[in-house]
Amino acid sequence: MAWILLATLLHLATEASGFARSWEKAEISLKKWKRIKALEENNLYLSVHINTTRLRILQERTILYEFTSQREEGGIHVLALNERTGSVMASRRFRTFQPSEGKNLQHFLEALQPGRVVIIVGLPYFLSFLAPEGEAALLRLGARMLPRVCTGEPWAMAAVTGSLFPGAALDLARGKVIAEAVATREHSRPARSLFLEVTLERAPRDRGCRWHEEAELKDQAEFCGSYEGYRDLCSCERPLVPARRPRPPSVIDTPFDVFLPSFPPSTQPSIPMAEEIPVAIVTANKPFHLYRLLKNLGEVAGAGETRVLVVVDGAHLETLRLARLFGVEVAVHVPQGLPGENTRTNMNIAFALYSVFNRWPHVDKAILLEDDLILAPDILSSYFHQTAWLLTRDPTLYLVSAFGQNSYPGTACDPTTLLRADMYPQYGWMTCRRWATQVLPDWVPAGRHKPPFPKPQAGVDWDWWLYNEGVRRGLQAVVPEVSRTAHAGAAGAHVTGWEQRHYFDLRLINYRPHVQLRNPGPFVLFLGVASRADNDNSFFLMQACLGTDEQEVKEIYEGVLKFRVRPFSPAYAHDQAPSQGPAAQDPVNATLETAKARSLGCEKESHVLYIVGCPLSKYCKYSSGTSDWIAPSESFVRKADRVAMNRKASGDLSTMR
Repeated sequence: MAWILLATLLHLATEASGFARSWEKAEISLKKWKRIKALEENNLYLSVHINTTRLRILQERTILYEFTSQREEGGIHVLALNERTGSVMASRRFRTFQPSEGKNLQHFLEALQPGRVVIIVGLPYFLSFLAPEGEAALLRLGARMLPRVCTGEPWAMAAVTGSLFPGAALDLARGKVIAEAVATREHSRPARSLFLEVTLERAPRDRGCRWHEEAELKDQAEFCGSYEGYRDLCSCERPLVPARRPRPPSVIDTPFDVFLPSFPPSTQPSIPMAEEIPVAIVTANKPFHLYRLLKNLGEVAGAGETRVLVVVDGAHLETLRLARLFGVEVAVHVPQGLPGENTRTNMNIAFALYSVFNRWPHVDKAILLEDDLILAPDILSSYFHQTAWLLTRDPTLYLVSAFGQNSYPGTACDPTTLLRADMYPQYGWMTCRRWATQVLPDWVPAGRHKPPFPKPQAGVDWDWWLYNEGVRRGLQAVVPEVSRTAHAGAAGAHVTGWEQRHYFDLRLINYRPHVQLRNPGPFVLFLGVASRADNDNSFFLMQACLGTDEQEVKEIYEGVLKFRVRPFSPAYAHDQAPSQGPAAQDPVNATLETAKARSLGCEKESHVLYIVGCPLSKYCKYSSGTSDWIAPSESFVRKADRVAMNRKASGDLSTMR
């Protein structure tokens, strides 16, 4: 019994010493615990979870981004995170299962500031239309597995964006890849799930620039600390600063001027405008599109004299803060309609049309732009302001479009030419208060559209409703031969990537900053003429000023004279320099050569002008009344006589007979 008791005591002693040793190993000092805790707090723990229908990106247990799809249309998803806090600064989805999205991916990656954490996920079938531009951008960022990924395989990468070369664009290759993974698939089997977990050290402090300390740029610095994808606005080197753009005098001096900021570009001189025509920009939750458009608008001649109203469908904070930086007016529309209906867009357009005329009751015309457009440099001063008078004088017109449906290299080339057409409003257009007041009560009803299309019912697109449903009432539009806008979206709700590549990307847009529009006419002038005797010298005045034979009135039809006019040159009125060679001795050839020289450019430079004598002509009925008739005064007749004499005297007097 003694040995059993001894063995038991020895066993208990051994267990006690083992327990002691195990507890010694389990013991942790407070200093070590604090060090571990500090390591946890100084690191970002990110994970990517992909299966066939869902994508989740988490920071520890917090969901940063989630996407669900029942179809194989995942595309590429990009998250830009703050390198210290891990907060989401930008999230974008690029539908690379359709064309035209690869270049948008490239532009977004190149617009990120250096040092940001980016999570990039390619769901199965994201390679279909990644395009060389998109693939090249990912490779520059450091992707190594991407060239070996096959169709149907999910892929993910975590990286830090690169730094900037001095005076150059962002160099993605100067960043670093934290992790990269791909889930391979076997032949004829579905794609596997993918799980990627990343731990990286937090940045010790927020990224800062010298200009962040300036008081007047406080709002811009806070915006750049919260959002990503605004390269020029947030760059440490020579950032775009809308707050420092000088505001020129208002076009119309109203008591509201101090409350109505305009958007003047610093690079454009002040341009006199005949009337004030504000711009309404229609947007929702695509601030990156709005930023591109506001920048573009600031580079357009005439922007400094143009008020801007940004109409936002819903109170999207990033969009509202961006508009505030640019100093433009903002109107927020309470969204209407259910998901899947066109009602939301339809009602936002109507709200924009109402808001721009309601906010500035003294204006007669307004321009509507959608946020996904690129603008020609002459769209305001040279295009819309040159055509605005047409909406005033012609009640059969309801809009001037900036977009030419047939503006392709094989069918258009002259930016000075305008066309009259049956056309619906699209991709940038100007209208008048008269039409807006008429059409808003007849706006497309809310609801879901059901095929067949087009059929008069609720829910069709607003532009088709205005064109097809009788609301247009036979009114027509002015359209340019060469477009003044280009559509720059892709794979959207109304323009697919296929349409963008095969139709929109191929269209021409005017690149000239100043274009004098060429209205081919014919023009009509109603002139006060009581009889063929022309006792008031009205016909004489016009013939003398136009450089024709003013001695008497001939070639008149029903009280109407027709001319093809162009700017006067002495070359049109006098003989040319003597010709050399045998043709100089031949009066027939000499006459023909002179006529040829005088006629050069006539087809392009000339316009048809009808001068209607009233009340002499039966065609006076097409005038608006006697207020349209021009009756020359005696002083005008004397001036016309002097013009005719001076015209005869110009050039070589020895040729005068």
